[in-house]
Amino acid sequence: MNLDAVIFDLDGLLIDTERHSEKAFHDTAADYGLKGKTDLFLSLVGCNEEAHRNRLADQLEPDINAKAFRRDWNARYHRSIEIEPPVLLPGVQEMLDWLKNNNIKRAVATSSKTVDGEKKLINSAIRDYFPVVVCGDQVPRSKPFPDIYLKAADAIGADLPRSVGIEDSANGVRAAHAAGLNVIQIPNLVGPSKDLLKLQHRVCNSMHDALKLVQSGQILPF
Repeated sequence: MNLDAVIFDLDGLLIDTERHSEKAFHDTAADYGLKGKTDLFLSLVGCNEEAHRNRLADQLEPDINAKAFRRDWNARYHRSIEIEPPVLLPGVQEMLDWLKNNNIKRAVATSSKTVDGEKKLINSAIRDYFPVVVCGDQVPRSKPFPDIYLKAADAIGADLPRSVGIEDSANGVRAAHAAGLNVIQIPNLVGPSKDLLKLQHRVCNSMHDALKLVQSGQILPF
C-alpha cells in the first residue's frame, strides 16, 4: 500500500468536543456582557492556549480582562466535558481499526495542552492507537504554522508525500498543508471558505467518507 502514515487532529475530529467549547465560549461572553463574538471564537479553533491568550488580548474590548476571560471560558468548558464526556465522532473507530490492521503509522497533533489531550484520548479509549501524541504546549508555534505536524511526522518517521493529515478546522488544514501532508478536512463547526479551498485539499462529510478516500488511494499523488 502506498499510504505511509495518517496524523489526526483531536478536538472536533476524533471526539465531539467543539460544541462544548463553543457553548462555553458564548456563555462566558454573555457573563462579560459581550455579543457577536462568533467570528472570534471560530478564529481560535485549532489554536493552542498561548495563541488563545494572545488573540483574546488583541480582539476583546479594552475594558475586558482577557486573562480572566480565558480562565473562565476554560473552567466552564472543562466542567461541561466532565458532566457530559465527549464521544467518538462517527467513523472514527472504523478508521483507527483499519489503519492499525494495515500497519499504517498513526499520530495525533492536537492544540490541546498535553495533560488535556492525553486525558481526552484515554477517556475515549483510543490512546493505545497512537504511538505518538504531540500537543500544543510541545511546539513553539500554534496552528496554522506547521510545527506540530512536522514534530508528529518526525516522531513516527512519516514519509510526508505518502502521508495524510486529517483536520476539521481552517487553522489545522493550513498547518497540515504547510507541513507537506496530503490533507483531508472534515468540517465540524464551519465549512471551508473559498480562500481555504484554494489549497486544493480534500473535503469529506464524515470520517466514514475519509476512510473510503484513504482506502481508495486517491488522496495520494501517483
